[in-house]
Amino acid sequence: MNFAICLAGGTGRRMGAKKPKQFLVAAGKPIIVHTLSVFEECAQIDGIVVVCVPEWCDYCRKLLDRHGFKKVVSVVPGGATRAESSAAGVAEVEAFLEVRGVTGEKRKKHTVLIHDAARPFITMKTVRDNIRVAKKEGACETVIPVTDTIVAGADGFAEHIVPRSGLFRAQTPQSFRLDVISDAFGKYDPERDGQVTDDAEIVLRAGGKVAFVEGSVKNVKITAPEDLDFF
Repeated sequence: MNFAICLAGGTGRRMGAKKPKQFLVAAGKPIIVHTLSVFEECAQIDGIVVVCVPEWCDYCRKLLDRHGFKKVVSVVPGGATRAESSAAGVAEVEAFLEVRGVTGEKRKKHTVLIHDAARPFITMKTVRDNIRVAKKEGACETVIPVTDTIVAGADGFAEHIVPRSGLFRAQTPQSFRLDVISDAFGKYDPERDGQVTDDAEIVLRAGGKVAFVEGSVKNVKITAPEDLDFF
């Protein structure tokens, strides 16, 4: 089975709205509805877990029920960091499968795609590519090459140009065989290892390899008010 874990745990402070940005309406629907619709309509996705801001979980459940989502198996509260929220989503998928007798080595047959609720421009092709590469390699992340000149500097002045060859911008989904990401989270200690902002880094820190999936410049994350205008 293939599961999408949708991270909707951000409060969207930079948006300056009264509700988290994933619930703001754009093009006639809440952003999270646009995002989840891609996974709902993808035949290869079997279930969806939404990780939400704790105090907005009930609101989120009612919203998704109202929009008729059938694949959402649960809405669970997120943590204080991205890693905590991703780990909560992975744990929920494991709990869902454990009830069905899927444990241990059997987890290798199942994959999870971790995606930002505020990236509604995800395409079906990217979802399918993530599933395919995650099953083959164990872990992958969606990336696009860096095309702008990268300048390192301090105190308002440029110091040097960073060669952009071999540099990529990470997007989501970031996708994994369930055993790979679950075991990596089991080894991760934020106090010892420091905080991360990228799910694939959890696997890298555990000694695993992460393959690339080609993303799209259109797969932007809605963060600020001007992003809504772009939508």
